[in-house]
Order: sequence, then C-alpha cells, then structure tokens
Amino acid sequence: MAEKILFFFGALGVFNALLLAIYLLIVKPNRRLDDYFLGILLFYLVIRVGVSCFHFFGQAPHELIKLGLMANLFIGPVVLLLMRALINPDKVIINRSLWQFGLLSFGLVLSWVLFDLPTWNWKIRYIIHFVLTVYLIQVAFIWRREFGYFFSSKGLTFNVRKAIIIYLAIVLICFGFAVSLFSSYIVGPLSFSIIFYLAMGYLLSNSPKELDTPKKKRYFSRKQVAPQEFNDINQKLTQLMEIDNIYRDPDLKLEALATQLAISRHLLSKILNDNLDVNFHQYINNYRIREACRILRENKHYSIEAIAYEVGFHSRSSFFTAFKKLKGTTPSKYRQEG
Repeated sequence: MAEKILFFFGALGVFNALLLAIYLLIVKPNRRLDDYFLGILLFYLVIRVGVSCFHFFGQAPHELIKLGLMANLFIGPVVLLLMRALINPDKVIINRSLWQFGLLSFGLVLSWVLFDLPTWNWKIRYIIHFVLTVYLIQVAFIWRREFGYFFSSKGLTFNVRKAIIIYLAIVLICFGFAVSLFSSYIVGPLSFSIIFYLAMGYLLSNSPKELDTPKKKRYFSRKQVAPQEFNDINQKLTQLMEIDNIYRDPDLKLEALATQLAISRHLLSKILNDNLDVNFHQYINNYRIREACRILRENKHYSIEAIAYEVGFHSRSSFFTAFKKLKGTTPSKYRQEG
C-alpha cells in the first residue's frame, strides 16, 4: 500500500508536467521562445521521471530504461538554451545548437546498438550524468558573467527570477536522482513532484499581469492642466530629453525629473498620463529606444551590450524587453534589417 501511495505522488508530478508541456508547446497563445524550450525541457523530464516511476513499481524493460537515460542527456542542452532565452534572447542561436543535439543523438544511437543494459547502467549512465553536469556548470558560468548586470538594478525582472527558479529546480531534481542511487528509486520522482509544484506555484503567483489588461482608473484630480502651463512644461521637458539627454541616466526617477522642472511629482505624473498618455517609464524608454535605434543604424561596431548601457538601461535583459515591446523585434534583427 505504501509503495502505491509513493508511486501515485511521484506519477502525479509527471502527469501534470506533461500537461504543462503540451500547453506550452501546442495550446498556449502567443508562445515565446522560452515557452518552447520550457515545454521541451518538461517533456524530457517527463520521460526521465516517468521511467523511474515505472521502474520503481515494476521492473522496466531494458529499452525503456535506456530511453529514460537518453532523455536525461538532452536535459542539459535544453536548460542552457532556456536560460539564454530568458536572460539574453538575442544570443540564442538555434543553428549553432543543433550540432550539439545531432552529436549527442548520434552517440546515443550508437551506444544503443553496440552496448547492452549492464554497460549502460555502469558506464553510459555515468557518461550521461557527466555531460549533464558539464552543461549545468556552463550555465553557472553564464550566470557568473550576467549577475553583475542583473543586481546592479533595483530589482530583477520576472524573466531573470524565472530563470533562477528553473535552474535551481533542475539542480535540486538532479540531486534527488543522485540520492536515489543510494536509497530508493522513488526518491527521484518524489523530488521532482515536490520541486515541480513549488517552482510552478512560485512562478504562477509572481507572474506579471498581462500587458493588455484594461488600464486602472486614474484617481488624479479632474482639474486639467492649463494649455499654456502644459506647453511651458512640455518645452522644458523636451529640452531635458533631446538636448541634455537626461534619459541616459540609469538612475533617473520621477522625483528627480520633477525637481529639474521645478514642479511637483504629482503634476509631472499628471501631465505624462493625461496629456501625453504614457507613464514615466514608458516616456523615458521611448527616448532610450529611439536613441538605441539610431546607434544601431549608424555605429555597426557598437556591441548590443554597450548600446544598452549607453542609452540608460541597467541591464541587457531590461533593454531587450523594452526594445521588443516597442519595436516588435530584437536589437540584432533590427540592426540587420536596417
């Protein structure tokens, strides 16, 4: 009875992960690149964990055990691609990654034909675990380079937090499977189920609201800014942006801008919202992206990273997000098309 309960909880995570993978790969509208990679990652995890569940409840066929180990090998490359898609989508190069999948697939097919299950259990298994570890370490080195940019800002974007949670979840799941080698085979699936629900629960509860939701009702005073007053303030504001290039300051805040205009924070916010129909961050980012586009067209030798910091963004990830939102493409593609 106890084994059946353990099997149920282990298999429950596998079933829900499969449903989520199908949703991300097929059903979800407006799928992004990271959605595809997360769906593929979950699919490989479903195979790996599902085989472990089956093996715990009853002796799995040799071919099924090999299939589970094969899926384990592809987890590493997909994690690497997913992290890049979340952190720095401009650097995700699918064609360059295909040769890695091809080489791994060729090695697995050759091993499937040439070696029996005992060899897989005592040799191929450790090679697969070693390759997975190498990929996870490679991701860690990517984070080592990127973290300085992320933590230089006031807060992490949702994509960066999502990448952190997924990476830590994969590391903990791998640790659970490592422990299962010295205890019970069900430890791996149970670890997966627990970590899967914790990670998904956190991501769902902290996901940003959709951008197309209705605007919140504004509770500013109904009194309109006088036309002459607006023209005077807007003229000063335009000078600060287009002549003084104040938007290049990555630490620019609404209060600081209002101080330079010699008006209150409330009045500046009201003008931006009511007269210009944008909020503060949208207004500043419009200038930053416009300048970034100019540099992308005129200075081909400038790196994307250098441009991001030049125009006032705290991190490359926030630059990519703002650029994609306003231009509908990535900075590199914009440069190529220009």
